[in-house]
Amino acid sequence: MARLTNWWKGISPRERMLVGAALLVGIIFVGVNYVFDPVYATYEQKRSQLDAREQLLKKYEHLSQTADKARQKLKRISTLEQAINQGLLAETNPDLANAELQGVVKELAKKAEIKFTRITPSKPEVENGFMMITLKLPFNGTIKQISKFLYELETAPQFFDISSLTIRTRRRDKRMLRVELEITAFIKAPEESANEENGSDNA
Repeated sequence: MARLTNWWKGISPRERMLVGAALLVGIIFVGVNYVFDPVYATYEQKRSQLDAREQLLKKYEHLSQTADKARQKLKRISTLEQAINQGLLAETNPDLANAELQGVVKELAKKAEIKFTRITPSKPEVENGFMMITLKLPFNGTIKQISKFLYELETAPQFFDISSLTIRTRRRDKRMLRVELEITAFIKAPEESANEENGSDNA
C-alpha cells in the first residue's frame, strides 16, 4: 500500500489524470459487462416469459368465453327443445294422436259450452321432423262462446295452429254464428315418415 502511495505521489498531475481516466473506463467496462448486461439479459428473459404468459392467459380467456357461450347456447337449445316437447301431443302414433287431439278439443269445447256437429280428420303431413295432425271442426256458437273456445286453445299446454277460421251468420238466429275451424297439433314424426320426407327432399 505504501509503494502504491509513493508511486501515486511520484507521478505528474497529467499522469494521475490519465490513470484516473483509465480506472474510470475500467470500472465502466466491468460494470457494463459483469453487472448491467447480466441484469438486462435477466430482465429481457423475464419480460419475454411475462409476454408469453399474457398471451397464454388471453388464449385461455378466449377459450373460456367460447366455452361459456357454447354452454349458454346449449342451455337455450335444451330449454327450447323441452318447451317444444311439452307442446307436442303425448301419442307418437298418428292414429292414436288423432284420437288424443279429438279428446283434447272436445274437453276444451266443453268449457265454452260448444258441441261440434262433426269432426273430420285430415291426412297427417310431415314437415321438418314433425307430423301435423289436423282436424276440421264445424260448430255453432255465440261470439262469447267462440271467444272462450279460442282462448282455451291458446292457453292449452299443447301447441295448436289454427290454419283456417271462417265465421258466418245464421239466417234464423242472428246471435248464433256458424264456425268452420281447422286446427293442427304436432307430434314427432315417426322414423319411417321422417326418412320418406328426407328421401323426397333429396330427390
